[in-house]
Amino acid sequence: MKKAKVKANVKANAKAKVTYAPFEVADYLDSEEAIAEYLSLAARDENPGVFLKALGDVAKARGMAEVAKASGLGRESLYKTLAPGAKPRFETIATIMRALNVGFSVSMLPVRAKKARKLKAA
Repeated sequence: MKKAKVKANVKANAKAKVTYAPFEVADYLDSEEAIAEYLSLAARDENPGVFLKALGDVAKARGMAEVAKASGLGRESLYKTLAPGAKPRFETIATIMRALNVGFSVSMLPVRAKKARKLKAA
């Protein structure tokens, strides 16, 4: 009898549908250091959409309405600017970054041997 009950329980558990909550990175951007590191890593990606997505995640973590107000953009404009496929102007990105109290930093990347080119002095 015990084996039959165990099999019935296993079958019932196997049929149970498991649902997961979507991962929301904004929930983990809870410190200035985490935000800075997240944006820095996103900026290194060759795809500019990665940085825009990261900027949107940070804006969501800080509160879209607050970021919109601080940047002088409408909330809807902010959402459109940071939407996938958007191609915002540099000035708009700089304005959003100032509203988030973050900025750009430039550093040299390691040069790949095959693609290395020397720049001629002008």
